[in-house]
Amino acid sequence: MKIIKLLVLGKSNVGKSSLINYLSKNHSALVSNKLHATRIASSYEFEYKNNRIKIIDTPGASITDNNLLSQAMKSSSTKYITSADIIILLTQPQNNYNYEMKIIDQIRESGIKFIVVVNKIDLDLNKKFEDKLLSSLALNQAMYISVTESINIEGLYKLLDENIDKIVPSENTEDIVLSTSQSNIQELIREAIVNRTNEELPYESAVLLKFFKEQKNSFIIKADIIVSKENHKKIIIGKKGSMIKNIGIKSRETLEGYLGKKIHLSLFVIVKDNWKNNTSILKEMGYIE
Repeated sequence: MKIIKLLVLGKSNVGKSSLINYLSKNHSALVSNKLHATRIASSYEFEYKNNRIKIIDTPGASITDNNLLSQAMKSSSTKYITSADIIILLTQPQNNYNYEMKIIDQIRESGIKFIVVVNKIDLDLNKKFEDKLLSSLALNQAMYISVTESINIEGLYKLLDENIDKIVPSENTEDIVLSTSQSNIQELIREAIVNRTNEELPYESAVLLKFFKEQKNSFIIKADIIVSKENHKKIIIGKKGSMIKNIGIKSRETLEGYLGKKIHLSLFVIVKDNWKNNTSILKEMGYIE
């Protein structure tokens, strides 16, 4: 059985995590319609036609902030290129492809096989952006799909099959993503926050796992929700605790699906001013080494 390292790259909000969840049939990558949802590179494994696919989800790198967290997200998106066996560069119909041009230059320098996949094609049925994409990226063709509408997914599988058959896996067997249950649990709890809050709050909050214990039929999990300001804390807690209760209910549902056992979850909201530039906090969360 071959082990294939499949790296997924792309800007924020193009659907990387949704594609990974679709391919692996497992909800463990954070999915949101808000920018910069995924913050940490994570790996997910599944068997496919006598191959073990190790698929890597990376943070979106179209970030203009210059804090330590943003710098870590940007570097995480591209540092795995040379360790991959095949790369999917995921994009969408848009006005320009400047970001994708920079990434393709890096991929071409590495010599790694890559596929350009255009998601959300249901938003561009007239193929308005197709010529622009091909000319901008100096491509003869690309794969056009929609994950949410299940458009041309079979075509993507066929293209992957053709490329996987030709791959001789790299001799580098070192784990290229330091992904742990801790980081996945943190991100899945954060998904509930991202999808239930508005404006800047999803980007000003983070989750830090403080206690994790497996029992016979359940897990005990305690986590801190870290925010930058007191008014953010009030929003997370909500009127009479309604928001934190809602976040807790949704987090438990998601974590039970991910871990396969009943979850006893306790969430605490903590204010940490300027946490996105706090090295020790970012290390604890796994965002930086």
